[in-house]
Amino acid sequence: MTEMYLKLRYGDAVEVTYVDLSDPANQERFAELMGLVDERHLGFPLVTVNGEIRLVGSAHYYHILPMVEEAMAQRPS
Repeated sequence: MTEMYLKLRYGDAVEVTYVDLSDPANQERFAELMGLVDERHLGFPLVTVNGEIRLVGSAHYYHILPMVEEAMAQRPS
């Protein structure tokens, strides 16, 4: 649902990717991120914006929207 709303609002200006970190192949692919999850005892879901962990425990649209708006505002014109 969150992906759909972000695409409706921003179109191709944002990229939304879902990665199932319970999949061993993805755990290997994102080994550095999994290390942070273990080290910091982070829960799921885990949301990153521009590669930075920004939200843990929720992927709700209204929780993510301010972070996306902030990232969009920081983009060069």
